[in-house]
Order: sequence, then structure tokens, then C-alpha cells
Amino acid sequence: MSKDTSGTTRGRSGIKAVAELAGVGIASVSRVLSGQRGSSPQLTKRVLDAARQLGYAPNALAQGLRRRTTRSIGFVGSDITNPLIASIVSGAESVLSLAGFSVLLTNSGGIPSVDAERIEVLLQRQVDGLIVLPALEDDPGTLAALRNTQTPIVLIDRTLPADIRAQYVLSDHYRGVGDASRYLLAAGHRHIGLVVGRDVRPTRERVRAVEDAYDGSGIARDLLVHRGTLSPEHGEEALEEMLSGAVPPSAVILGGNQLLEGALRVVHRRGLQLGKDLSLVCCDDVPLGRFHQPPIATVMRDSALLGKRAAELLLAQPETPGTNEPVYLPTWFEPRASCGPRATDTSDTRRKRTARKVSVTQG
Repeated sequence: MSKDTSGTTRGRSGIKAVAELAGVGIASVSRVLSGQRGSSPQLTKRVLDAARQLGYAPNALAQGLRRRTTRSIGFVGSDITNPLIASIVSGAESVLSLAGFSVLLTNSGGIPSVDAERIEVLLQRQVDGLIVLPALEDDPGTLAALRNTQTPIVLIDRTLPADIRAQYVLSDHYRGVGDASRYLLAAGHRHIGLVVGRDVRPTRERVRAVEDAYDGSGIARDLLVHRGTLSPEHGEEALEEMLSGAVPPSAVILGGNQLLEGALRVVHRRGLQLGKDLSLVCCDDVPLGRFHQPPIATVMRDSALLGKRAAELLLAQPETPGTNEPVYLPTWFEPRASCGPRATDTSDTRRKRTARKVSVTQG
């Protein structure tokens, strides 16, 4: 098997090797790597995995000229500074580049009207497909832009009306947050705070998970939900408001990694010891959570896999998109030292103690 100086396998012999490793025919390999539709997601994954293992990549320029396509995929993200989004894009790009596609990345800043504008721009660039993680699920402009195209679409962690022809890659937020909630309830916590974002699928699933954990444990619901935009500012405002209430929660779940920085400002300003004075859980693993002392308990997921599966769905999408079932990817809870048993003192005593700490810290 010959390779060029860059180490990338070329030519017919390369295609044959990929076919043999994947256990499929040469025609199937050619169809997948040229971006033609009609292959199943399972076959597409086998071919791409084999190509990645062998270091094989097609000649994208020549294929694009033959088929008169742009060999590009548009990605619309709400916040590309978020490590979660960066990891999703990286995962998608790792699959798409092997199939000879480039990724055109756009950022809406979480502004729904900008989501619609970015989609329109990418469609004007005649991208061959779209991967979209919009800020909202019901923004009229975004929905109109997606309805008015025949371009294949894959949505990540959002569900849209049935008349929009799209495929979906969804995280099982319910499982991971449910496990975290049951862990806290088993540790004696009864009053739990939940900080979430806008009314989109992840928010709804996280709220439902905590409510069901209470119900399944036979414990009366004592859940405090604070909604807003996923940002450090929201994390700080929400936790400060919760801890300043008449009966502050003894444990708090942050429904997004963007909230963690702001929440930790409150923790350090009040001089609280996580795992003792307050138990804290964050959704999505980030370096700040891993290296904080104590490390932050986290609802985990493989964010790069979200991007990979979205790209594979896009490459395998049939001529009539939207016919496949959503792809669900797991989440799981990783307990860390930021979670401990509920303090034995009463909520009123704890509130007064934390108030004293605030005055000392600020003084």
C-alpha cells in the first residue's frame, strides 16, 4: 500500500484497503467518502473508522469539481467560546474531513435572530449540509430559515416541530441529572436548588429528572428552580439569590458549565466549604471543575461524540431527510468531593452562619 509524503494513503489501493478493513464493498466506501447519501449510519461509521485507522482521505477538490458541490458543511453554534461547543465542532470536523468536507463555523452569541441570519448566510454559500445548535427551539426566524431549504440538517440537543425535515443527536440529560439528584437525596439533602437556562430540551429534561428523583424516592418535592441564560453572570446571580433566601438549599445543581465560574465566585465570597457547607454539582466536564479544590461533582457526557454522530448522520442522510429515529447519547454522574452529606445544623442556622461569613469576607 503506497502512501504520499504526508502519510495519507492514496489511490484505488487505498480504497480497497478501507473496504477490506470495514468489511464492505469498494462501492460502499466510495459512496460514503464522496458524501453521497443513502448509506446507513452504521455502515458510514464503519467506513469512516476504517479510513481514519488507515489514514486514508479522498481527493476532495477533484470530487467537488466532478459533482459541482461545495464540499462544505455549515455549523451554527450559540457560543463558540464554550468548551462544550468547541468539542462538538472538533468531533464533527474529525469525521467530515475524512470524507473530504470542510466545516464553516458560525457563532450566534445565543441571539435567536442571529441564528436565523447565520443559517441564511450558510445556505447562500450553498453548503452541502447544516449542523445546528440554536439558542431557542421556537424562534420564528430560525424555524422559517430551516423550513425553506432542502439542505440536509442535523440538530444537536434541540427538538423542533415535526414539519422541519431534520435529524437529531440528543444527550440523555434525564439519566445523568437523575442519578445526581438521587445521590444528593440519599446523602440526606432535601432542599435542592437547580439553575437552568432557557426553555429548551436540556432544561426541560433536567427539571423533569430532579422532580422524578424526588417522587421516586418518596420524598416531598422541595426544589428551587432558577431560570435564565447560561452564563457566569446567571450562575452568580442565581446562587447568591438562593443562598440569601429564608431557607437556602443545601445542594445545588448547575445545568451548564457556563454557570460554574459565577457560582464559584459566590462560594469563595461567602467562604463556604463545598462538600460541607454546600454540595455542588455541575453539568458538563470542564477544567475549572476538575482542578478546583475540591473537585466539582459533574454530570458527564462525551461532547466530541455528539459532533461525530451528527456528522455521520449528515453523511448518511437519505434522499428524504428526517426519516430516521433520533440518536441518543448517554450522560452519567461522577461524584466528586464537592458533594457531601447534608450538614446536621438546621437551614436557619446555616443561613445565619453563611451570612456571618459574608460579612466577614466583605469586611
